[in-house]
Amino acid sequence: MDKERLKLLCNSFGVSSGEQPVARILKDGYGALCDELKYDRLGSVFGIKKSKNPKAATLMVASPLDEVGLMVSEVKKDGTLAFIPLEGVALNSLLHQRVRILTREDTYIDGVVGMDKKALEDSCEIKGADDLFITCGLSGEEAKEQIHPGDLVGYASPYAEQGGTVMAKALFPRVLNEVTLELLERVKDAEFDFHLAVGGVAQSVIGYRGTKTATYVVRPDAAIALTAFDTAKRKIQLGDQVILGYYDRQMLPSQAFLKDFSAQSGAKPYFGLMGNDGSFIHKTLKGTPAISMGIAVDHLGSANEICKASDVDALVDALAAYLQTLGSGKIAEFGMGDRND
Repeated sequence: MDKERLKLLCNSFGVSSGEQPVARILKDGYGALCDELKYDRLGSVFGIKKSKNPKAATLMVASPLDEVGLMVSEVKKDGTLAFIPLEGVALNSLLHQRVRILTREDTYIDGVVGMDKKALEDSCEIKGADDLFITCGLSGEEAKEQIHPGDLVGYASPYAEQGGTVMAKALFPRVLNEVTLELLERVKDAEFDFHLAVGGVAQSVIGYRGTKTATYVVRPDAAIALTAFDTAKRKIQLGDQVILGYYDRQMLPSQAFLKDFSAQSGAKPYFGLMGNDGSFIHKTLKGTPAISMGIAVDHLGSANEICKASDVDALVDALAAYLQTLGSGKIAEFGMGDRND
């Protein structure tokens, strides 16, 4: 794992609809490793490694491009900022977290999430987002001049690494963006009889919006959705290496695809309810056979996510090895219905 590049990815701002700093890093990396770049109009970016096979199928490997964040809803007279979460975030996890606001002038202002309770009081019950606000140390006049409703807000926790453990804000999805880059580096000189499309999907974390537009642009015959699996229920733990999604409430994976990867990778099965990019990729176009896989992440969706570097390396190894076993013929067999091209 390239820890310096991962640090750059994690420390970059990438809240939904403001993913451009992260997209530029991926664009530069993909551009040096692929034959072509493809974009959708929401900001997704994919590198295409083309096959010489004139009838080649296309395999998509997708990672989320955006990260959990907030949006300023009101700049108050006292300089505090009301906000709304852009995704289902536990409000208790926001209290006293440092955040970074992206202004309309493309500048950043740091702040802290607070409430009208002292940090040292026993009870800080939060009933709704209205109980919280962001303070930046600005007067009301200064805040109204520099910050506007609609400005995006992201976590500001810095990247840290100790031993084989990595922690950062937005580690999911940044560690998966790093996986896409390392995968392309690993197979740069390989010749496949299928097209390989690897990239980042914009506005994925927030409602999986970019999955449909990115899939329409790439037009894959099958897809691998890279995701993170939450350790909160202790079904999995850091160090479990590659984890393969067997079920979620929004997708039944292609059984042929699932069995083929599982047989060759020894990935740990995971049964959960939370969806991922594959939940919508598989319903796009005429139907796109898909599976989801990834690694375990502690404190998923919080300002300080944690993973093991060894799990990241294992995921890259498994993907690179699996691609060597694929061909356009096998990809065609992953569909769950009769072929009718």
